[in-house]
Amino acid sequence: MPLGMVGVLFYFAHITIGQILWNEYNPITTDISSLTADGAPNADLLKVFTLIYGICMFLFVAALIEKAFISYSRLLRSGFIILMIMQITSMIGYGLFPLSGDKTEMNFQNMMHIIVTVVVVFTTIAASFLIAFGYLKQEKTKELGKFALVMAILITVFGVSNPISMNLELNILGLTERFVIYTIQTFIFILSDYYTFLAGKDRNFR
Repeated sequence: MPLGMVGVLFYFAHITIGQILWNEYNPITTDISSLTADGAPNADLLKVFTLIYGICMFLFVAALIEKAFISYSRLLRSGFIILMIMQITSMIGYGLFPLSGDKTEMNFQNMMHIIVTVVVVFTTIAASFLIAFGYLKQEKTKELGKFALVMAILITVFGVSNPISMNLELNILGLTERFVIYTIQTFIFILSDYYTFLAGKDRNFR
């Protein structure tokens, strides 16, 4: 369960270190994927961080699925399974199809990167709502369910803001993408924190 928090820390480390080492990088206008795009400065180094993140998240979600099959309803089981699909898609998809040097060119690699992103976004939204409603159905986890529902709504709203910012040519894709990603990572961190430090201390926890 603690690996969720560890994974989030490695994810933020790859963003922070990438921005520090790339002086020309603008987090407001440039998406996060550009940090590990083909030809990007320090991409090989940053991919080590994202690999560790992916492994941590896979093991964390696997633990959630195991917990769900022991103690939880179908809603939570379904939510965690879809979350696992998202993690596997993200880990394998972005690894196989990083952005090419010219991300404006709609070649096969960039098209696949976009398809992976669409799958990741929709599976994340679906998983978030299923997890939220699953927790809300259980008396002992209603507060966690309320938090999860807020996160699910924010992920959805911020997810919609990405294509809007691109269509309106506002040049703030990096900012709107960070709203989505940071919300997801916060959600994961809180879930990991809950199961690591709080759930085990609650004798009534089911």
